[in-house]
Amino acid sequence: MTGLRLNTTRFDRARSGRLHSSSQGRKRTDAGSSIVEAVIIIPVVMVLLLIGVQFALWMHAVQVVQLAASEGDRSARSLGGGAAVGVASARAVVDGPGSDVLSPVISVDVLPGDAEQLRVSGRSTSIVFGLSFGVSASAVGPIQEFRGSE
Repeated sequence: MTGLRLNTTRFDRARSGRLHSSSQGRKRTDAGSSIVEAVIIIPVVMVLLLIGVQFALWMHAVQVVQLAASEGDRSARSLGGGAAVGVASARAVVDGPGSDVLSPVISVDVLPGDAEQLRVSGRSTSIVFGLSFGVSASAVGPIQEFRGSE
């Protein structure tokens, strides 16, 4: 057995009493630590990404509802318009392509002083379970009408 060499240093240390614990004889490495870090970091990054996308969807729903309130108010206040025309105009915006507003509610109220108020409310689309935010907007303005000289 000339080509075979045995590593007897551990056994020699154990016999001489120099090896006090099993960790002193081994070299510590960082092998596997990157996997443990990835297992911890990746879910946190994914949750933060989903919350960011949820926030963007909420902001988009807010803008759609504000546009619907503005368009409905403009239509309802215009000459020859009315509450039904305002609701139809707001409904067209909310139900249009790319709207992402769930269960919209549209109402028109006539206020004292010949003014009208149109309110639009609903919920934003949710991609994170349990996070669905409400959105609402309203627009108020004077009703436009032609008055003859009296």
